[in-house]
Amino acid sequence: MDIQTVVVGAGVVGLAVARALSLARRDVLLLEVAPGFGQGISTRNSEVIHSGIYYAAASLKARLCLPEREKLCEHCTERGVPHRQLGKLMLATGRVPGSGVGSR
Repeated sequence: MDIQTVVVGAGVVGLAVARALSLARRDVLLLEVAPGFGQGISTRNSEVIHSGIYYAAASLKARLCLPEREKLCEHCTERGVPHRQLGKLMLATGRVPGSGVGSR
């Protein structure tokens, strides 16, 4: 077999890349140091679709989080991937310096 592409890492991204290349009819060699798939950094996934509330308001992460969250939910719905939008309850327990939040 003539290997055209090597993908290093069999986590979520590595598997997705290897699949896409394979579907494009490329010969792919997938390398992984762990004994199984998804046992590296992919295990750190919190399985939460983030709202962006923890990012600085003007940051790139904050500006992209909301529209990308919507795209992810649409993608899941279109493909029948189970997901739930449960919401989040946040309670201010003290003053946030410089924000005016929690001040009297």
